[in-house]
Amino acid sequence: MLFHLVRKEILDSLLNQRFVAIAVFSMVLMPPSAFINYEYYEARKAAFDRQLAEYQAEDPSSSNLRAYRAPVVLSALARGTEPYMPIYFAFSRDANATTAGNIEAQDFSTLSTFGSFDFLFLVQVVFSLLAVLLAFDMISGEKERGTLRAVLANQVPRDSILFGKLLGGYTVLWFTFLVGSLLLYLVLGAYDSRFFEAEAVSRIGFMFAMSSIFLAGFFAMGLMVSTFCHSSRTAIVVLLVMWVVLQLVIPKAGEKIAAIALPTASQESIRIEKAGIVDDLSQEMREKAGELYMCLSGNDSIRGAFEFVRRETPESRQFRTEYLEIAQSYDRRQRDRVREIDLEFMRQKESQRGLSRAISLLSPASALTFFVSNEAGTRDLAYEGYRNAVHAHYQIIDQTIFAHQRSNRLEVGMEGMVMMGNLGAEDPPPWDAPPSFEVREPQLSNVLRSNVWAMVSLLAYLFIPFLVSYVAFLRYDVR
Repeated sequence: MLFHLVRKEILDSLLNQRFVAIAVFSMVLMPPSAFINYEYYEARKAAFDRQLAEYQAEDPSSSNLRAYRAPVVLSALARGTEPYMPIYFAFSRDANATTAGNIEAQDFSTLSTFGSFDFLFLVQVVFSLLAVLLAFDMISGEKERGTLRAVLANQVPRDSILFGKLLGGYTVLWFTFLVGSLLLYLVLGAYDSRFFEAEAVSRIGFMFAMSSIFLAGFFAMGLMVSTFCHSSRTAIVVLLVMWVVLQLVIPKAGEKIAAIALPTASQESIRIEKAGIVDDLSQEMREKAGELYMCLSGNDSIRGAFEFVRRETPESRQFRTEYLEIAQSYDRRQRDRVREIDLEFMRQKESQRGLSRAISLLSPASALTFFVSNEAGTRDLAYEGYRNAVHAHYQIIDQTIFAHQRSNRLEVGMEGMVMMGNLGAEDPPPWDAPPSFEVREPQLSNVLRSNVWAMVSLLAYLFIPFLVSYVAFLRYDVR
C-alpha cells in the first residue's frame, strides 16, 4: 500500500508544473554558482599569494612581522565570514600585540551587496522556498478538491497516506537537488582537483547530508501546515510567513538580542584603553629612569644620558643594571594590565556569542549556516584556530625578538623631555629570519563535535513538524 502511494505522489509531482520550475532552478542556478564562487576564491588567493610573496621578499630584520592564513578552497561552496576574516595578523611590541589586516581580493559589484551566491545560499534560500511551494497543498489541496474524503472512505490507512506524501514529494525535491549538487561539484572539480581529495569529499558529503535534512525539515513543515489548513491559499500564506521568520527574522534577531542583553565594548574602545595604559606606564617608567640617571650621574638634565650610559664606570654600570630592572618591572605591569583587559573582553564576547548562537539555532537556517560554513572552514572554528595559532606564534616572537629589542631599549624622561634610543653602543643584531608560522584547519571530527546542536536543531525541524502533522491527520474529521 505504502509503495503505491509513494509512486502516486512521485508521478503527481513529476507531472506538476512546480517540478519543472524546481528542475530548472537546480540545473540553471547551481553550475553558475560554482563558477562565480570559484572565481571569487581564485581572486582572493591571487591577492594573498602576491602579498605573501612581497612579505617574504622583505628584509628579515624588518619589524614588519606577520602571520598569514591562506583562503580555503571550500569557500567556493560557502563563503561564510571568510570575506571578513583577516588574511594576516601583524605583530608589534605595543599594547595591540596582534593587529588584524585584510586585503581586497576583488572589485565588489552590485550583486555582492545582496550576499554571496554560493551553495549555502541556494540551499538555505532557494531550495527551502521550493520545498515549501511543493508541499503546501499536498493535504489542503485534496481537501479542497474532495479527493481526500474519497480516499479515506476506502479505508486507506491514514499513516500510509501521510508517509506516502512525505516520501513521494520529498523524493522528487531531493532528486532534483542531488542532480544540481552533482553538476555544481563537477564544475568545481573541473576547476580544481582538490575537490576530489578524500578530506574534501568527506566534508562536502556531510554538507550535502545536512542540506538534505534541512530541506526535508522545510518539506515536513509544509506538510504540517497543509494538514491543518482547509484552503491551499491559507496554507501558502502561513508557510511564507513561517519561512520569513525562520530564514530572516530569527537569525538576525539572535545577534541583536544578545548585543542588547550582554553588551560589550567596541574593539576600538578596547584599543584606546590599552594604548592609554601603555602610555601612562611608559611615561611613569621614563620619569623613574630619569630620576635614577640624575641621581647616579649628578647632572640636572637628561641630555647627556646616552653618553653616560655608554661609559664604563661604576655609576653607569649600576644605572644599566637598575634601569633594566625598572624597565622589566613596568613591562610586566603593562602586559598584565593589557592581558586582563583582553581576557575580560574575550569573556564578554564569548558570552555574547554563546547567547546569539543559542537564539539563532532556533532557526534551521542558522543551524545549516553554522554547520556548512564550519565544514568549509569559513566560520568560527577556523577563525578561532587561526587566532590561537597567532597567539602561540606571538609568544615565540616575543621571546626571541621583542624581548631582545626591549632589553636594548633606553627611555628616560624628566619634566616633559624624553630621550629614546638603544642602551648599548650599537643597535641589537638582526635575526636571520623570523620564526615560521603554521596554522592548522579544524579537523572534520572537531567540526562535527562542535556542531552537535546545529545537527540536533535540523533533526528537530524534521521530526517535530512531521509528528505534529501525523497526530493532526489521525484526528482529522472528514465530515
